[in-house]
Amino acid sequence: MGGMAELQNVIVIGAGWYGLAAAKSYIELHPDKKVLVLEAETTVGGTWSRDRLYPGLKSNNLWGSYEYPDYPMVEEVYGVGYGQHIPAAVLHRYLTDFAKEFGVFEKVRFNTKVTTIEATPSGGWKIHVTNSKHEGCSDVLETEKLIVATGLTSEPNLPCYNGQETFTPEFFHAKDFCAKADTVKNCKKAVVVGAEGNATVDLVIRPTGDGPVWLCPPFVTPFKRMMEELLSTRALTWFSPCPWGDEDGYGPVRGFLHRSGIGNFMVGNFWNTLSSDVVEAHGYNNHPELFKLKPWQSAMWTGSGVGIHNYDTNFFDLVKEGRIRVHLADISGLNGNKVNLSDGQIVETEVVICATGWKKESALTYINFDKGLRHTVEARDKLIQEADEKVFQSFPMLKNQPVLRHEAKKGEPLRNYRFIVPSQSVFAKNIAFAGMVSTVTTATFASIQGLWISAFFDGKLARFPKTDDEVVKEVMLHTQFGKWRYPCGYGASLPDFAFDSIPYVDLLMNDLGLKNHRKGSSMAELVESYKPSDYRGLTQEWISLLAR
Repeated sequence: MGGMAELQNVIVIGAGWYGLAAAKSYIELHPDKKVLVLEAETTVGGTWSRDRLYPGLKSNNLWGSYEYPDYPMVEEVYGVGYGQHIPAAVLHRYLTDFAKEFGVFEKVRFNTKVTTIEATPSGGWKIHVTNSKHEGCSDVLETEKLIVATGLTSEPNLPCYNGQETFTPEFFHAKDFCAKADTVKNCKKAVVVGAEGNATVDLVIRPTGDGPVWLCPPFVTPFKRMMEELLSTRALTWFSPCPWGDEDGYGPVRGFLHRSGIGNFMVGNFWNTLSSDVVEAHGYNNHPELFKLKPWQSAMWTGSGVGIHNYDTNFFDLVKEGRIRVHLADISGLNGNKVNLSDGQIVETEVVICATGWKKESALTYINFDKGLRHTVEARDKLIQEADEKVFQSFPMLKNQPVLRHEAKKGEPLRNYRFIVPSQSVFAKNIAFAGMVSTVTTATFASIQGLWISAFFDGKLARFPKTDDEVVKEVMLHTQFGKWRYPCGYGASLPDFAFDSIPYVDLLMNDLGLKNHRKGSSMAELVESYKPSDYRGLTQEWISLLAR
């Protein structure tokens, strides 16, 4: 690296699902503009990049729900079909093919890690980068507009324990499972820290955490519907409180369900039934070891952090057989090859794998730029109070928050307009964050956020706020809602989506002025699941709309 780099029109940071989609949209709409994609890894793919794959890894999503709208994952090409989870190697190949098909791949600079983002007086950006493979090799790039698509799985959250410096077994985050695959393969004893999980495995779940995740079969209900299909079925989304829910055009129905006694009763029954079906299917109450894995709260309070069975081997059978031993305890320390637990047990192991999640705030440093709201503490507190009052007025059931085993998460959540643009940059139209959300509807979100960002940069959205005050009030309402909606999920720190996903897509589609009801009939609109294929050809629709 080094030398004078030419000014780019747009730089995209990250070549995962969201970065590739955002670059694709911008390139299609601006074929003559200079676009550069920066990627720290050696390949595209983000979570599915080559160096993060390991044997047996596959998607939670089933085929048909995890593909870009304009690039079907054709069964004859990729060897995956209906009802199947997608192997990681196939996903890596698919994302690479997509990048090449739409002219993104040739614009990617690999092994390029962004360290600092600096706002310039002209309204542009200086991007400070280093070479991921060669320390000390740095460069500064310049661009007019910036898309940050680093995602939520870039910086591992690795715990530190007493005695770790003298601990002899391998100790690593799940992100490095690929690099450590041979080590794990030969181990006879392993400890997994976290609620996700021919060796004996000790699964350690903190009693002061959020507890076991909801782990669902891929096909649910007596009608054997795909789990992710339920989350994307419009009529079922009505049962989830959502401040942008009226974007789907069914405001009166939502109002009845969430602001009337009878409606609240129906909503409560919906969530109780959903939770009870999973509990019964897994027999949590019928076996003492399985009972340790029973989620502590109703599925109502959990957002996108829901697991889906995607392996032939039954996880719960392994627990009943004693091959997976569940411990509800903290790790009090490490000693030699032993893990000491807070309940007094001592576990010998050959490896510790930390499935302890990710740091939701990226490690990027910002200069001359504030991502937060521009308000004094007093003004901010008043805005929070007003937003909370509106949330509880619209959705009274959210007042009955679950009793948590830990303190409510503190700190400032990501407060972005439409969960994309920092509030202070809405009218500058020079920066956007793609994929700073948690959802199971990744492929659809990535594509529509990408198109929305291009339209936003160009100042051509059909609907746009007029004042800073309008922006701030909406941002505060949406982000405070997340705190109360998903206290057992990510809602207090970042946008979390489950049954709120399709209404959010409606929100962005309405901003673009595009048709958001895309099914063939009124009945299909309500009961058929929305999939990426329903949004095929959006860029062409957008171009036609602009030409009118």
